[in-house]
Formats: sequence, structure tokens, C-alpha cells
Amino acid sequence: MNMIRSKRFIYLATGLLLLAIVLGGCSGNNLNPIDPQKPTVPSTPGKPAEMSDVVITYNYGESDKVQLSANNITLKVGQRLILQPAKGLTKNTRFSSSGGPNFFGDYLQQQEQQPTGKIVFIAKSPGKGKLQVIPNTSESNRATDLWVTVQ
Repeated sequence: MNMIRSKRFIYLATGLLLLAIVLGGCSGNNLNPIDPQKPTVPSTPGKPAEMSDVVITYNYGESDKVQLSANNITLKVGQRLILQPAKGLTKNTRFSSSGGPNFFGDYLQQQEQQPTGKIVFIAKSPGKGKLQVIPNTSESNRATDLWVTVQ
């Protein structure tokens, strides 16, 4: 009989300990997830927040797909998107968007392209567009899509 009480006590103590750990771990104030795709802009009370540029870096090797530092971002109208090659990438890269409901040019306007492969767009109207980043200007089987939502 004494052994049964001892087991019950151990089970009860273990259950209470697990309950305390679960409840103690869930009561913290650090439960807000951070979305790395949405840039944050510091603001001062009383002053409007200024929009910051969003910079996406692209890179690829001899046989792999294009890799983007982010491939699904959100911009505000008037905000700039800058696409730039990774350090050391000197190959020719083509950017393409075909017509249809996700035509990049309907929502973002190209501002400038530099010989370094850096290209700048400005968000001009709300919507969602897709831009293909194509390595070596013609290897579409290795391309990656960049989705941009303009709010």
C-alpha cells in the first residue's frame, strides 16, 4: 500500500512540475514574432516615419538556381526596391516579367540600372507583381521569382 502512495506522489509531483514549466514558459512577454520580410522604420513621436529602401541581393553559381536574400516582400507606394548582385558576382543577369495580373511594371517602375548589375524600382501603385531573376541572361531553368506586394 505504501508503494502505491509513493508512485502516486511521484506522478503528481512530476505532473505539477511539467505544468509549472509549461505555464511559466508561456507567460513571458517575448512572444511577438518578428517578420524579417517587413522592414521596420524607426520613428520619432510627432514626426511621420520616412520610407526606407528595401535592398535585395541576388547570387548564383555555375549550375545552381538564383538565390535571393528575400523573395516575397511588401512595399508602400513611393518606397524604393534595390536589386543588387552579391559581392563578386560579375555575370550578366536579366530581369523579366510577363504580362498578366502579376506584371511587375503595373506596380513598380524601373528608375535606373547601373553597369554593376544594380537595378532600382519605385513602387507606384497597390498590387502584386512577379519579377524573374534569370542568370546569364538566358538560363530561365535556373531563374527565381521575386514577388513584391505594394500596399
